[in-house]
Amino acid sequence: MSLTADLGRVPLTLLLDLRHPLAYLALHPAMAFAASEGVAIDWLPLTVPPLNPPTEPAEGDDRGIRHRRHRAQAIAREVRVYGDAQGLVLREIYRRGDAQAANLGWLWVRDRIPDRLPSFLADLFRAYWSMDLDASDGEQVANLVDAAGGDGAAFLCWSTAEGPPAADSLAGELRAHGLFQVPAYVVGDEVFSGRQHLPMIRWLLAGGSGPLPI
Repeated sequence: MSLTADLGRVPLTLLLDLRHPLAYLALHPAMAFAASEGVAIDWLPLTVPPLNPPTEPAEGDDRGIRHRRHRAQAIAREVRVYGDAQGLVLREIYRRGDAQAANLGWLWVRDRIPDRLPSFLADLFRAYWSMDLDASDGEQVANLVDAAGGDGAAFLCWSTAEGPPAADSLAGELRAHGLFQVPAYVVGDEVFSGRQHLPMIRWLLAGGSGPLPI
């Protein structure tokens, strides 16, 4: 099975990183958007640097250090407020670790049973952020593949053979397109970073008719 980003395959492509809390905040609003607008979404994993906690104030902190601390604090508040509003459980927003097995499961479901991908992602993100999933454990991911209606054993075979190089090739393709943030929404040649752009994305997908949503 070969993998390709094929960014023009459907009207909207959404790139998320399982390990990034802002990606989790974008997941369910994007699903609701797709349902309300009747728009197909191609969901792709994109590994980005994890969220960093704010540093403790120290004597001699310069303006840049203070800005990064305030930014980190603002992101933490955003995750808490919007996570609570969506009823999400995010037990540790500064988690680190390998998520290759989870991403391979994601890509396997995308290719083999794409109609089940949204529900698979909902289960994957929920399990990861409630700390019920080790995203590096292929067996645990295979159980989620089975629960989605796929073949967990077939996934495990693929994930230990042709899966990793295929995923690496896909990651290189995404980097070549200049994609390095999540959540990232790709509409035609336009890339939008952050779920706050959904009104503009709706306007573009409708052909740019009506007032510009600014």
